[in-house]
Formats: sequence, structure tokens, C-alpha cells
Amino acid sequence: MRLVMLALLFTTAACSPAAGPPAEEPAPVEAAAPASVDLGPYTNSWDAAEFSHFRHTLQASAPGAQTLTLQAQTDSPGGETVAVYPIGPDGERRTVRIVFVIADGDGTSEDATVDVPAEGLPVEVIVENAGGRRHAGNYTITLTPAATPAP
Repeated sequence: MRLVMLALLFTTAACSPAAGPPAEEPAPVEAAAPASVDLGPYTNSWDAAEFSHFRHTLQASAPGAQTLTLQAQTDSPGGETVAVYPIGPDGERRTVRIVFVIADGDGTSEDATVDVPAEGLPVEVIVENAGGRRHAGNYTITLTPAATPAP
């Protein structure tokens, strides 16, 4: 009987929480800092025998007029057209190009002025591989504030 009482006493003591100071309230969770804005450069590459499509949302450090520079290079001996098109509010590509280059082995670049709103400018880059032969290449899009005309 003593053995049963001792076991019961030991089990009760082992299951009881230790006395101590009350647990502290967890610290409030702070709101996460906003994600940093991707100011580019925006790049991609292709290795295909058909048209290649890439989408970006171009961001500027401040909204307004920006100089968009498209630079592209390819292993195609005849060159490949690389074009940047705006994306409309409906998510569809517009038909008027912002800028294009005929990419070659040495690389080609072209500039255009675009208005970049605060929410960004969605664009689609299309490598217009019309020949149907496999070619590889890459492009880079950069934005810089457009120069203001002298008075």
C-alpha cells in the first residue's frame, strides 16, 4: 500500500507544472516591409525554333518619361527581330511596338521614350523567329530618366 501511495504521489508531482513567473505575452507581429521594386535591368534568353514570348512590368524610380533601351544579341546569322509591345489593361498585347531591334552576333540596341506610370508599365517581349530555325540569344531592357528638352 505504501508503494502505491508513493507511486501516486510521484506521478502527481511529475504532472504538475512547475511554479514560476507568469508567461510573457508574445511580442506583436510587425507588418512586413513592402517588397522592393524591381528597377531592372530586365533580361531573358531564348533557344528556340519558334517565336518566344516574355512578360515584364517595367518600373521606374519615379513615374514619368523614361528612356527605354533594348539591347539584344543572337547566334542567328541573318538576325532575329526582338520587339517590345505594351500590354493593355485587359492583359492583351497591343499591336504597336514600343521599340524593336534586329539582333545579330555583335548585339544591337535601340532607344525609345516611354511614359511609365507609378504602378509600372506591363510589356511583352517577342523574339519574332519567322524562319523556324533554332537560334539562341538574349536581351536586356533598361530604363533611365528621359532627358528634359532645353528651353
